Amino acid sequence: MKKNLMVLFSAMLLIFTAMPALPAAAEVPAAQEVASYELPFTVLQADSDEVSTAGKFVKSPAEVKVEGGKTIVYMTLLDSQYWQSLKIQDGKDFVVAEVVSENEEEKTRLVKFELKDVEKILNAKAHIIVTGIPGLGEYDKTHDIRFQFDGSNVPAEEETEVDEETPVTPEAPVAIEDGEYTIGLNVLHEEEEKPSSMSRFIEAPAALSVKDGKQVVTLTLTNNEQITEFQVEQDGEFVDATVVNVDEEANKRTVSFEVADLSEIKNVKVTVFVAQANHTGNYTVRLAFDQDSVEPVATETPETPEAPEAPESPETPEQPEEEATVSFKDIDNTWAKSYIEALAAQEIVKGKTPETFAPQDTITRKQFALIIARALDLEKQEFQGTFSDLTKEMEDFVYEVEAANRAGIITGDNGKFNPNAAITRQQMAAMIIRAIEYKDTSLLEDVATDVEFEDAGQVSDYAKDAVQLAAGLGIIDGDVVKGQKVFAPKAKATRAHAVKMVYNMLETIQ
Repeated sequence: MKKNLMVLFSAMLLIFTAMPALPAAAEVPAAQEVASYELPFTVLQADSDEVSTAGKFVKSPAEVKVEGGKTIVYMTLLDSQYWQSLKIQDGKDFVVAEVVSENEEEKTRLVKFELKDVEKILNAKAHIIVTGIPGLGEYDKTHDIRFQFDGSNVPAEEETEVDEETPVTPEAPVAIEDGEYTIGLNVLHEEEEKPSSMSRFIEAPAALSVKDGKQVVTLTLTNNEQITEFQVEQDGEFVDATVVNVDEEANKRTVSFEVADLSEIKNVKVTVFVAQANHTGNYTVRLAFDQDSVEPVATETPETPEAPEAPESPETPEQPEEEATVSFKDIDNTWAKSYIEALAAQEIVKGKTPETFAPQDTITRKQFALIIARALDLEKQEFQGTFSDLTKEMEDFVYEVEAANRAGIITGDNGKFNPNAAITRQQMAAMIIRAIEYKDTSLLEDVATDVEFEDAGQVSDYAKDAVQLAAGLGIIDGDVVKGQKVFAPKAKATRAHAVKMVYNMLETIQ
C-alpha cells in the first residue's frame, strides 16, 4: 500500500506547465540588440501563498529579454513529456505560451510569454497528461498555478531603438523573363520587422517559375508531419497552397502558389498540430522576396517534384524487412511486447526505426488508419479526393485512408480527415467496431453491453455504443484507478494501445 502511494505521489508531481509546440531547437532570432537578464521566480499554489510542487518541474531563474518594447519571459519546463499546455493570464483570457524550442533527449521545453508587470503575481493554467505509471492509469487534468517573480534585480527601463532596416523588399516590381529561377526570401514575424520562429521550417531559396507573365513560387516546408495547413493570402483571402509533393521519410512537403508582384510582402497562415501535446497552433508570417537574388537555374529545368503517376493498382506493397520474428530493443519491459511482435511479424505495424517501436508514443489518425487497412487487407484504388486535407501526393497513406473510408471505418469531420491529429481512445474504439462490422456484422450480435466504466459519462455520444461493444468483446478493458474501472475515452492513445486493440480485433474476426 505504501509503495502504491509513493508511486501515485511521484506521478502527481509530474503536473504543471508547458506549451505544445514545434519540436526542434531554435534560437530566438534577434533583429536588434535587446536587454537580457535573469529573473528568479516561485511557483505558488492556486489558492494560497504556499509553494507548489510544480516548482520542481520549472527551471528558475527564467531569462528575460526586451523585444519590441515588450518584456518577454523565456522559461524552461522540465519533464516536458508530461506537459500538454501552459496558458498565461492576459486580462480576462488565458493565452497559450509560445514554444521556442524542445530538447527531447533532455526532456526540456523552452517557452516564452509577455510579462506586463513583474510586481504582480501571474496566474497560469497547466494541462498535464501522465501515462505509463503502474496503478495510476491515465492522468489528464488542468491545474491552476501562479508565478511570483522576484523583480529586485530588474534593470532600470531603457529606451530601446528598433532597427528599422528590414529584409530586402524591392521598391518596384521587376519584369522577369519566362524561365526557371531561384529566389531568396525572408520569413518575417507577423507584426515586427524581425525573422519569424517559423523561418526554420521554410527552406530558402525558393524556386520561381515564370511563364507568360505568371509567377509561381515553389518552396519546401521542413516539418510536413506537424504543419497541417499552409495558406497564402490571395486577393484578400487566405487559400491553401498547392501541394506539389510530400516526402514522408524526410518529413518535407513542397508547395506552390502564384505571386503577382514579388516586391510585395506575402501574408501566410500556418497551422501546426503537435500530436504529443495534443496542441494546435495558428501562426501568421510574412514572406518577403528578394528580387535582387533571382538567378536562373542551369539549362536543365529544376526538377519540381512530379506528382506520381496513378498506379495501375495503387497498391505499393512494402517488402518484408525481416523474414523471421520482428523484435525491437525498447519493448522488453512493456506489457504490449507480445502484441507488438505478433503484428510486426505480419507487417501490420512497423517500428519508428529498425530497432525501436516507441510503444508509449502517441499515435496519429493516419498511422492508425494504416494499421487498420493493413490488418484487414483493404483494397486500394485510384485516388478519389475524398477528404479536402489529403492529396494524391500523400501516397504513403492516402490510399489506405480512402480504402478505410470506403469500408465505412473512417468518416472524417466536415470533409477533412485531420491525418496528423493524435487519435483518442474512443475514436480508436469506434473505428475498431466499424472494422468488425465491415468484416462480419453477426459478430456484434448478442454482445453484452453492460460493462461499467466510472468515467462513462465522458464518452462522446458517437462512441458510446462502440465503447460498450468493444468492452463486451474483450477488445478493451480499461484501467483501474483508485479501485474504479475507467476507460479515459478522450486520452490520447499510445502505439501500444493501438497494437493491442488491433490484435484483439483480429482475434475476434478470425
